[in-house]
Amino acid sequence: MTGEYKKWLKSASVWVLVLFLVTMTGSAAQRQTKRGRNFGNPNWGGSAVLRETALQAGYEEGIKAGRTDRSRGEKFNFADESAYKDAAKGYKAQLGDKTTYQRYFRAGFENGYRDGWNGY
Repeated sequence: MTGEYKKWLKSASVWVLVLFLVTMTGSAAQRQTKRGRNFGNPNWGGSAVLRETALQAGYEEGIKAGRTDRSRGEKFNFADESAYKDAAKGYKAQLGDKTTYQRYFRAGFENGYRDGWNGY
């Protein structure tokens, strides 16, 4: 291989890696955005793992609760759900601050509940 070809190959490898990382980041963002809504406030802080874990756990619990309430003919009210009040499902101390986790969980729960209530 010529030196120029090696240089080009190394550069191409870097771009492939960058493209892969951007794609993976986009996939995580898409999982956190359901029906075009963004979950949470990035100013709340916390690691990406904490945010994604809390948002996903909250969304999953919320969609179940919303579907259940709708099927029972109950009024739309996510705030009366015990999972929303506790906002601790899936929390582990190694994720970081529990209060931050709870904020993201509740944001995910609200959106999941709305989607479940609306039949998604």
